Amino acid sequence: MSQGPVRSTSKGVPKVFICYRREETAAHAGRLYDAMVGRFGEGNVFMDVDLAPGVDFVERITEVVSACEVLIVVMGPSWATVKDEEGRVRIADPEDFVRLEVETAVCRPDVTPIPVLVSGARMPRREDLPAELQPIARRNALELSEARWRYDVGRLHSTLDELLVDIPGPGTGATTTPSRSDGRLILEGMLVGGAAALAARYLANQIPELPDSFSGHFAADVILRRTETWALTGAALAVWLAIRTRRTDFFRLAMVGLLIGALAGAIGGAIWAVPVLVPDRHLDVTNPTAANWIAVASLAVTGGFLGGLIGALWRPPRLGAGLAGGIVAGILIQLIVNGIGWNNSSEPETVLSFCIAGVAIAGLALVACLRSTAIEPGVKPAPNVMVGDR
Repeated sequence: MSQGPVRSTSKGVPKVFICYRREETAAHAGRLYDAMVGRFGEGNVFMDVDLAPGVDFVERITEVVSACEVLIVVMGPSWATVKDEEGRVRIADPEDFVRLEVETAVCRPDVTPIPVLVSGARMPRREDLPAELQPIARRNALELSEARWRYDVGRLHSTLDELLVDIPGPGTGATTTPSRSDGRLILEGMLVGGAAALAARYLANQIPELPDSFSGHFAADVILRRTETWALTGAALAVWLAIRTRRTDFFRLAMVGLLIGALAGAIGGAIWAVPVLVPDRHLDVTNPTAANWIAVASLAVTGGFLGGLIGALWRPPRLGAGLAGGIVAGILIQLIVNGIGWNNSSEPETVLSFCIAGVAIAGLALVACLRSTAIEPGVKPAPNVMVGDR
């Protein structure tokens, strides 16, 4: 937090204080500050500037934090372990600004500390904190994720609305209109899913066919190609989600995506290929209608696996929503394909059909995850907000 007195464009005492370390979480804190300005108006947002010469910073921090009602503590992965120039853990220094702010807040019953986790940070363990700060470890934290920033900030706003009910504001209202950032996220995911499926299916078509002597080779070829296609698609979506949520374990998540995608392709492919292509099958699929409905079930299962992958990697996880979105996408796409009589009679048609399926599954799964995460509060009383960086 910058060392300075609070300046405001409006009268009143700051009610919310945003505490963060400049070298680790300045960008997230600044973005959070901008979001609050956009919601509550600049007149209700307070920022501090440099401390004047001779100001006792301990007294000033104690004064400002004691006057607020909520202390938002923005925590990055190194919040409890970052060191100063001499190699000492900063949070262990009794005169560290961030420690002073948090210590003052946890000692006052009229101040509510709210840990906010960014960049994949986890709450520090009690034993890793000085005794004076250990109460913060018992506080329920809220994560701000790049993938669903708007909704996470909305959850924080909702909490502030409940805590600051005595502050007069501009009235109430609600909106569930998706933001442009949400639209870009969905479009980006659709492009990743579609491009990955297109490229993967093209590669799958280059795999040599199994020999005729192999029993059930037609079905095996279908299952093999679908397994490869959706495995690579799953890996691409997993890596993309890791990048969007600022995680660094790309290889592990790529392997998870590869495995889930392979299962999606293998099981979905088997549902269609075994009853349709394996000789001496027990299911009568001699009429096109039966085969079409089997194709619907096949793509629904594939979509469910891939949508579940997206939901599982969402932050916080939304496995059920992603699963449902993927299943619905698979059903809708296959019904449309059946309705227009698209039979994948050529290689370009096959590649394009998988590309469209990848676009739809990724898009609807992301929409479902966003909708399930959305907690859109009404525009209630506007709190005064002060931002500090350290």
